[in-house]
Amino acid sequence: MRNTRPPAAQLPLVLLVGCLAAACGAGGAASDAGSDGEPVQLSFEHRSEWRQLWIEGTTDLPDGAFVDYQVAHEMSDTTPAGEWPATNLIESGRASVTEGHFWTRINTFNWPRGSVRIVVQFPVPPQPAEVDARYGRLGERLAGDNVITVAGARIVEVEHVFDHRR
Repeated sequence: MRNTRPPAAQLPLVLLVGCLAAACGAGGAASDAGSDGEPVQLSFEHRSEWRQLWIEGTTDLPDGAFVDYQVAHEMSDTTPAGEWPATNLIESGRASVTEGHFWTRINTFNWPRGSVRIVVQFPVPPQPAEVDARYGRLGERLAGDNVITVAGARIVEVEHVFDHRR
């Protein structure tokens, strides 16, 4: 029996379902990346320590903004969920920006060796009103090379893939 979960490449779409039309934006045409918009610096690193995966990032987003993250072990794409060695081979959540930094950690106890994909995105709603006012509810005022369009919303997305070793 195959896992019916969508591929990891579609995780951003899954997280945005139901929120794009109303919560993400005010509508209207979005500017092309790099023109008349505001670029956002967003980067992160990972480290494994004592069976914990730490995701630590830096950004120029204002304090109180939220970044969303998705973590998926390759086994989540190839093995039915009932056969996973750990229930959290797919994790997602939010991290708040404070003084240009954000972080989270994920328990990797019982994770097997394998490829892991981390995706960090901004803005996924809800965001504070001042963040929506600055960047747009649908990210329509975002610019830069790391801006992608998903279901009509413009989001900053940064991805990292690495080999998990126990």
